[in-house]
Amino acid sequence: MKSSTYAILVTLMILAGGLGAYFWSTQGHGSQSTPIVKQGDTVSVRYYGYIYYGGERRIFDTNIEQVAKDNISYPKTVSFKWHGNFDPLTFKVGDHTMIPGFENGVIGMKLNETKTIVVPPSEGYPFDWSKVQNYSLVQTIPVVENLSLEDFNKRFGQQNPLDNAVYRDNEHGWDCLILQVNPTKNIVTIMNEPNVGEYYQPYENISPLRIYVEKISGGIITFKYDIEQLPILLPNGGIIDWENSTMFRVNHNQEVAGKTLYFVVTVVNIKES
Repeated sequence: MKSSTYAILVTLMILAGGLGAYFWSTQGHGSQSTPIVKQGDTVSVRYYGYIYYGGERRIFDTNIEQVAKDNISYPKTVSFKWHGNFDPLTFKVGDHTMIPGFENGVIGMKLNETKTIVVPPSEGYPFDWSKVQNYSLVQTIPVVENLSLEDFNKRFGQQNPLDNAVYRDNEHGWDCLILQVNPTKNIVTIMNEPNVGEYYQPYENISPLRIYVEKISGGIITFKYDIEQLPILLPNGGIIDWENSTMFRVNHNQEVAGKTLYFVVTVVNIKES
């Protein structure tokens, strides 16, 4: 082998070794310099969370303005609230200010990474069965009732009822005549005045829920709830979320309680501990 050829080979070997060392060092440096969320870090995220109703995805919370405004691509739960604050969500991992499934899900994520975190009910919001009440679809009510002033205010939204006045019963949707107001005994006597065979709209602006009056006999009104779709948010915060041929239930848990939650999360900042 000529000395010149040997020299060229040595030079190529040195260059190759140098390039290999360069790629190794830059890749290694890059992996070390890419922040990864770990316990104790303070992170900021963009996110939206959703649950499923009958196979349909419904958004229950977000800090992304586009998602909040778009009800076509991102239909909302009945309890979704417009916060108007679209700043990144910032929290310290390990402080337990977030539900366990969300906090555990961001651990290991890289800066600017987006992923879907699946949170089982056990790591989300607990479900309290004591906050659930079952009701019959068919119910009865007396034509004439004696109500306390407090109960009257709840049903009619009137603080000072007057004798012989007619008010709409918000709970049932029909009109009622005030027969007598007895402030001394704290009693309001009313007469329910629905018509047999007619539908009524309880609670204004809740179109999927109606009441059908089946009969009036012996001073008793028999009526049936007609539920067109679920879920239905009631003014008291309860949600009608289940029914069968004879019963329905009103759930006073959070709408997300006891459900599998899905969060689409993007890490936008990591402050290492």
